[in-house]
Amino acid sequence: MKIAAAAIQMPCVCLDVSENVQRADDLLRQAREAGAELVVLPELFNTGYSLCPDFAPFSETEDGPTIRHLRKRSQMWQMAIAAGFVERDGRHLHDSLVFCTPDGQAQIYRKRNLVFWERFRFHPGASPLIVETAWGRIGFGICADMIYRRVWADYRDRIDLAVICAAWPEFADRETGRRHWLLGHVGPLSSEIPGKVAMDLGIPVIFANQCGSTQTCIPVLGTRIKDRFAGMSSICDGRHGEPIRAGRDPELLIAPITVHSQRGMKSWRTTFHSARAGSSSGLAHS
Repeated sequence: MKIAAAAIQMPCVCLDVSENVQRADDLLRQAREAGAELVVLPELFNTGYSLCPDFAPFSETEDGPTIRHLRKRSQMWQMAIAAGFVERDGRHLHDSLVFCTPDGQAQIYRKRNLVFWERFRFHPGASPLIVETAWGRIGFGICADMIYRRVWADYRDRIDLAVICAAWPEFADRETGRRHWLLGHVGPLSSEIPGKVAMDLGIPVIFANQCGSTQTCIPVLGTRIKDRFAGMSSICDGRHGEPIRAGRDPELLIAPITVHSQRGMKSWRTTFHSARAGSSSGLAHS
């Protein structure tokens, strides 16, 4: 089965939810007009990603305004949308991804593999998420999740398509491009790993990364690096051809992918535990 997939690579202004949601909304509209059926936004697209701010005032529960907005867009435009946000669950914050489907459902995946300084901000998720759709079974990951073999071991032979959202840094000076003396230069991995996963599992992988300036904080050393996000979002069609990749600048990638469903046509439902979103009323306008 061929479907049109889109990966949105965008800069996000830290803690300016209104501006980030509006920017994403404009790009979602462009994706819809180009015929996209499944669209992926970056990690923490609405708050922006940084290790410095307090995310708590900008966190949302499963029926928060960002999810309501995305659910309404998904229903209105009849396309599935995956997007990262800061989820609040009691006293815990999670680096989460919401997957909205045209029937009004929303499933939430929580990042399981936190970079060590992220543990000062977020509580790790405990479970993979597989959602059965009309196209096949979709599995999810967020940024650093994709470097762990056990993540893909959980999904092997259980999914027909993988979705990854990220705020993957370059770990290089944003002005000179010089690699950091301690952290090296990990940006190119954001281009390489999705393609390797697609080839290894034999499934399409949609990877949406942030782009633009950021700064990386090293808590033990008390230093901050003027960094940039790596960009290089991609749509990899499994073993059916070469990946389509973005550069470092804002870009809307749209490409067909081939999904070989092993279980036939299914209704939109989840097969793994996740938080389930509530009401579909929201702030979106047509």
